[in-house]
Amino acid sequence: MSQLAVAEEVEPLFRARDLGYSYPSGLRAVSDVDLDIRPGEVVSVVGPSGCGKSTLLSLVADLAQPTQGSITWNEEALPAAGRGQRLSMVFQRDTVFPWRTVSKNLQFGMENSGVPRTEREARVEELLRLGKLEGFAKSYPGALSGGMRRRLALLIGLSVDPGVLLLDEPFSALDEPTRIELLVDVLRLVYEAKVSVLLVTHDLGEAVSVSDRVIVLTKRPGTVRKIVPIPFGHDRDLRTIRETPEYAELYSELWHELWSEIGS
Repeated sequence: MSQLAVAEEVEPLFRARDLGYSYPSGLRAVSDVDLDIRPGEVVSVVGPSGCGKSTLLSLVADLAQPTQGSITWNEEALPAAGRGQRLSMVFQRDTVFPWRTVSKNLQFGMENSGVPRTEREARVEELLRLGKLEGFAKSYPGALSGGMRRRLALLIGLSVDPGVLLLDEPFSALDEPTRIELLVDVLRLVYEAKVSVLLVTHDLGEAVSVSDRVIVLTKRPGTVRKIVPIPFGHDRDLRTIRETPEYAELYSELWHELWSEIGS
């Protein structure tokens, strides 16, 4: 049975139904969105510029309150880790603390959650290994390359054991080779951490490369135009799938949907 078929049989971590958001001016940003995220699933959201992708992420993150519909969390489906929480978010803009070392950056969320020092230090060692940042624990972010800083930001997001990791175009400022390397790392990190991911991106290649499903939004007010399953499973090799006919077909399908929406 495929990874996608297995995922469809699992209870979602959360359900969004009829979700919408309007600004006080009355302008609708998002409308009538239905969305499920299942354990261990990577879901990407793409759509025309200004269609409400980041607004949708803010609604899921509880940074904004929906003016329509609701989001329901399935607490029983969340990870059982004692220090875990529902979700964590990594923004497009670099949000690491330049005055704190790599180790202290990784401990920040755990400190605020009251995790004991010995447990924090053990978790930091694990995260440094996962992120291939061993040897940089005492370094400051200014000493890291752009790719390493992005990896650190991802590790900070994972440090609190979230059920869902929200990513808002986290690699858009990176060059293509660095972005591919980071995508490989993202898949490895989220699979090892057993965390679900909701990724907002404008890069269709990125969406096809890492996702189990890609949600295409309409132009504003954003609603779901189409959901495209990505059948590569969790054993995918990003360095080879981009050369396959399947990848090209999926990219073409997404591009057709997006272009049809922009031109409508």
